[in-house]
Amino acid sequence: MKRVIIAFVAIIIVSVATLYFFSEILYTSSFGQKILMKMEGDQVAEFYFKENQTTKDTLYMNGVIYSNTLHDIKEILFENPKVTTLVMEEVPGSIDDEINLLASREIRKHHINTYIPENGMVASGGTDMFLAGEKRNIHATAKLGVHSWSGEDSVALDFPKDHEEHKKYVNYYTEMNIPTEFYWYTLEAASADSIHWMTANEIKKYDVVTDSGIETSELLEIQKQIASDEYLGRGTGNNQKAQDFIRSYFKNIGLEKFDTDYDSPFTFKGRKTKKERTGTNFIGYIKGKTHPKKYIVIGAHYDHLGIINDTIYNGADDNASGTSALLTLAKYFSKNQPQHSILFAAFDAEELGLFGSKYFVDNPPVLLSDIKLNINMDMISRNPKNEIYVVGTYPYPQFKPIIESIAKDSPLTVSYGHDDPDDKTKDYWMFSSDNGPFFRKGIPNITFSEEDHPGYHQATDDIEDTNPEYYKNVAKLIQKSIEAIDQNFPNSKQ
Repeated sequence: MKRVIIAFVAIIIVSVATLYFFSEILYTSSFGQKILMKMEGDQVAEFYFKENQTTKDTLYMNGVIYSNTLHDIKEILFENPKVTTLVMEEVPGSIDDEINLLASREIRKHHINTYIPENGMVASGGTDMFLAGEKRNIHATAKLGVHSWSGEDSVALDFPKDHEEHKKYVNYYTEMNIPTEFYWYTLEAASADSIHWMTANEIKKYDVVTDSGIETSELLEIQKQIASDEYLGRGTGNNQKAQDFIRSYFKNIGLEKFDTDYDSPFTFKGRKTKKERTGTNFIGYIKGKTHPKKYIVIGAHYDHLGIINDTIYNGADDNASGTSALLTLAKYFSKNQPQHSILFAAFDAEELGLFGSKYFVDNPPVLLSDIKLNINMDMISRNPKNEIYVVGTYPYPQFKPIIESIAKDSPLTVSYGHDDPDDKTKDYWMFSSDNGPFFRKGIPNITFSEEDHPGYHQATDDIEDTNPEYYKNVAKLIQKSIEAIDQNFPNSKQ
């Protein structure tokens, strides 16, 4: 009997020890954590490049940060030293906070930027890693979540503020140039078993994103999306998908409305059929700090040729490029309030005869006399000579010195012209795009555009022929020109 009891006790001891050590291995080893994640329907964090990437400067991430993440990020950065951006697609958190902070510091050490793409989701420990980016940007539809943390028998706020458990996070945020108030905000925003999705104002308040300029990664992303086949060439009357996207984007970045909706529908008669057709402009604005009743209108047409003989004309340059610039500029100025109010207008039916912009100036949401300038963008992403034209400084020379001062620091060849009716060496563009109706009403206007290329109004105007660096530089030139004009408006009687 004694032997039976001893054997029984031994079995119990061995069983308890096995369960204990198995549990320890399961929770602390990368192998065990992978098993746990799989059992819970999640996956551990992976870093990867996409199949269609032509360069390896952009690295993608998906999954929960775990004990092997530090090793993984070190290895992939060692093998790919040209990585400049980490795109965090879905990173819901971390199951190893110590490793997470070390891996995050590795990201900052390599001066890598972080970005959360369209419909991306990053939360908890993933948010800490996102903050390691030297430059940080978030798509308007992405989500960033925070919450408190808890121990075995206590929650974060049970500890005094000078406790070591707090210090490791406070020190980390300080290293990342994030206000320490952000840490205390996360502890109060949601409990450890909940989540709080940050608002645009909260993101701005705590310097979560860096505002060094328009988000060029998003600029290319939006252009690619609305120039894809699923947008059906954005032909007027068949461009509801583009309309839904623009409307949602305006809403997500918080543009103000003049009416109950951003939509501004209108009717017109087709030039060929003379039948009545319908188009829809989208109008939103940001109120100016100093001159809220004076407006700069930034416009671009989002329509293109649609489908012709069963072929989709995607219009990547004409004018998905201008539309994407319009949206990213709207997002930028929503975070950097201008002196004048800025009205953002996505025009429809430009290709059919400038009908969207004609309707706008005939039915303006503000007094025409309060519109001080129109900036028009039409075809700005594809030019083999690295040349962009600034059109309108001949009739409105007061704007040229300001744009020239910005252009001298740009890598672009910035040319002026196509705006003098007596210059027979160049086509006259003052009525060729959505600047035309503004010009007829006597409203100063400046257009940024390229000269025609082989893809103009052809089915070959696809995203593959976009010149990303050229496009980014044009968008930055436009952004800085608008800022300079807004801050020192020439010959303005206000």
